[in-house]
Amino acid sequence: MTDTERINWLESQFGWGLISDDNGHFACVFEGIQNVPDDGKPFDLVSNFFIKKEHFKPTVREAIDGAMENE
Repeated sequence: MTDTERINWLESQFGWGLISDDNGHFACVFEGIQNVPDDGKPFDLVSNFFIKKEHFKPTVREAIDGAMENE
């Protein structure tokens, strides 16, 4: 799979987030809570995600691949 295919998949997934734990681990998640924009324009928001430890991967690529496999 190419990086372009990974990014295209992630961009098509509304509500998903690519999260870093600041220790070199990454996860793609959608299980969380955030306010939703009404007019479709970007704005400041607060997001809370629940991330299972097994969803954290050592690279962004592996995080996206794991999310795609579980989708």
